[in-house]
Order: sequence, then C-alpha cells, then structure tokens
Amino acid sequence: MKNSNNDPLPSWHEGSVKQRILDFLEKVTTPDSAHYVEEDERIATFDNDGTLWVEKPLLAQMAFYKKELLGADVLENASKFKRAVNWSIRGVKDLGGLTKMLVGYFRVGITTDEYRSRVSKWIAEAEHPRYKCKYTELVYQPMQEVLQLFAQHGFTNYIVSGGSANFIRPWADEVYNVPENRIIASSSKTRLSKRGDELAVKLEALPFSFEYRSGKVLGIERRLAKRPIAAFGNSLGDVEMLRWARTTAQSLCVLIHHTDEVREYKYGPDPRLYFGKSTLKFAKEQNWQVVDMKNDWRTMFSFEHDESFSKENK
Repeated sequence: MKNSNNDPLPSWHEGSVKQRILDFLEKVTTPDSAHYVEEDERIATFDNDGTLWVEKPLLAQMAFYKKELLGADVLENASKFKRAVNWSIRGVKDLGGLTKMLVGYFRVGITTDEYRSRVSKWIAEAEHPRYKCKYTELVYQPMQEVLQLFAQHGFTNYIVSGGSANFIRPWADEVYNVPENRIIASSSKTRLSKRGDELAVKLEALPFSFEYRSGKVLGIERRLAKRPIAAFGNSLGDVEMLRWARTTAQSLCVLIHHTDEVREYKYGPDPRLYFGKSTLKFAKEQNWQVVDMKNDWRTMFSFEHDESFSKENK
C-alpha cells in the first residue's frame, strides 16, 4: 500500500522507528552495501497475537474454543472458562477447567482437516465483541504494510506464534499473504488412523510443541536451521526470539507497545504476575525499536476512518 507520495509505510508517522525500518531494508538489500544480505538469508519472523492483530479482550483462538466448547449463548457468564483463559494468556501451565474441556474436545477424534474446516467457518462469521467486525479485519494496517514491504525486498516472512498452527493456517495466506508452510506455531500431538479405507490424521489432547519464549527459537531452528535477521513481537513471550535475531548491529528487532486505549487497548508487554527482567528493559539494553502505537501509528486499522468507528471511539 502506497500513498500519493510513494511512502512505503503511509500508516506510520514519521519518526525514528519508521526510519530505522526503512534504513535497515536499504542496508541489507543494496548490493554494494557493507551490510548486504543474500536473498535466501533474508528471513523475518512475526509474532501474531498482539503484533499483527488485536489480542484483547480475548485471544481469537480462545474465542473460537469458547464457541466450540460451550456454545455462543452461554458464554457471557462462563466465569470458569474466562478465568482459565486469563491464566492461559499469562503463560501459566495449570489451566484447570480449560484443560479438561480441551481434552474432551480432542478426545472425540477430530482430524486436522476437520479442525481447520471448523476454524475456517468460525473466522468467516465471528465478530469481535468490541469492534463488531470480523477478526480478520482487525489486522494492524501498519504491520500489513511492513509485511508487504519486506516481501517486496526479497524477505521470506514467517509467523511464529504461541497459538496453534492449525488455527492460523486456514486464513494466514489470505489475510497476511503468508502461506501455510511459513507458519511456525504451537501444535498438538497427532496420530495416523483409518476411516474406512482412507487414512486420516487425528489430533490428540497432548502438546507436541509450545512456541512461547524459548519455544519460538527452537521452533524456528527446527524448521529453518537459520536465524532471522528481523523479528517483531509484543510481549515477554517474544523476548528470546528478538534476542536471537539480534545477531549483528544491523539486525532489526521491533517491539510493539500497546499504548493506545482509544483506538485499541493499553497494556504492558509482561504478565501481571511476573517478577523477572521486564521486556521493555530488554528492549532498552539491546537497542530494539519500540513502537509506541499511539504516537507511531497514523492509522491502526484499515476501517479506522469509517464513520461508525469514529463515533464508537469518541
């Protein structure tokens, strides 16, 4: 997306972060640059929830499970489910009631094809409770521009998410222009079984990998055997991925900081019950670029200037 002045990032305000992104791309893609990187080494990784699209007040995948497990009409007062979801978002392993519900969900023998089909149907119809639009319309326009600009400069973009790969794959290509084989995300164990004369891959209620914190680095290494030279994240769960991408002074590490309570939500990158080094301190020490959403993003969503959105957010 370009405006009349051929600005490659029109949804970004002029500033140090925008300029750093543009400078980075110029340095690593200009053949006579001292920092030139061959195209097959131009790898960029992007967290999904909270980095590419809205993750509040409930992760989209959790909203999907809400519908699948409990039914749309009984969700508002499902306090146990909400409490379990809140803990899961904070990275706590004991998910209590949510775990039991998910175990029951997968024990019915759902196949990977069936699961992705249900995701496709849900995401084509589900509305976000605040914005009253589809979840796929809540992609951050500035990050869409970054994805597009990186691809235009010969980068291979990967989504590296703590969410399920089978949840993201059905729609990632259409929404982000990132194909299914570039999704590195959490997954459940699977088993090969028979349905009549045909083979089917069934999901099991056991984790195979969890792409959170160190799991993101291990997932990238397992799939690519290469380090990214650019990484984008928004939370404690992305710290190791950003640190790992910081291979040289010219590597680009970007932290999306949610500072806009009017157009989106305002919250920090760390869980409430966390006492280690803060993600923002990591960013300062390692010279990551920190995006202040309120001040760095001119436009947050593609529909932002619609009359209905303006009235809702006054």
